Amino acid sequence: MAPVNATLEYTKNAVMTASKAKLIVMLYDGAIRFAEQARFNGNRGNYAACGTAISNCYNIVSELKVALDPEPGGEIGKKITEDLSALYAYVLEQLVEANVERNMDNIGNVLEVLTVLKEGWDGAAQQI
Repeated sequence: MAPVNATLEYTKNAVMTASKAKLIVMLYDGAIRFAEQARFNGNRGNYAACGTAISNCYNIVSELKVALDPEPGGEIGKKITEDLSALYAYVLEQLVEANVERNMDNIGNVLEVLTVLKEGWDGAAQQI
């Protein structure tokens, strides 16, 4: 098996066997990676690559936002869902502004939020 195919198979197996919490961590990892790529490319004036990375990050955060489920956890679950929804909306807004204004400070804001959220999910995934 070629190295590329082996890597794809490994990734496919990792996703297919992961818990829901681990899948969320994987999504955060991807969003953070794309945000870092956006900042790297934007700081070097490569706005096409920056825009692609922003779009990829935006898509992941949008999926995280859509996947929120307020039902589990009663009132506490509803409050957590509302708070996460607001954070995701902020991140999405920062990504749009970064893309339109080419302001990499917005990407820094995105990375701050996503990193803190990922740390929380890392802890949750280890408990499951």
